[in-house]
Amino acid sequence: MVMLRDREERGPALLVASLLIVGTVFYALVEGWGVIDAVYFSAMSLATVGYGDLVPETPEGKLFTVVYVLAGIGILVSFFTALTAKTLTLLRQRQAERESAG
Repeated sequence: MVMLRDREERGPALLVASLLIVGTVFYALVEGWGVIDAVYFSAMSLATVGYGDLVPETPEGKLFTVVYVLAGIGILVSFFTALTAKTLTLLRQRQAERESAG
């Protein structure tokens, strides 16, 4: 992934990965879910999909989910904004290279 190579743009990608890891560990430990279910729920919650097939049962899980989703939305918006900016920059560079070569 191009963003991981650029030191200044690495932050949003690492935040998303960290957020998924934290969510996975939390749900596995507190809710007693398997790793796959915990990753799945974390990703679906951050994407605000919320299928409803998994639901936190504990008060701690419910409170964590509220904070997790509210913080996660901002982090995901930051990540996708940085990814879009990087993609547009690369596309413009390639177009400029083609125009100067042609």
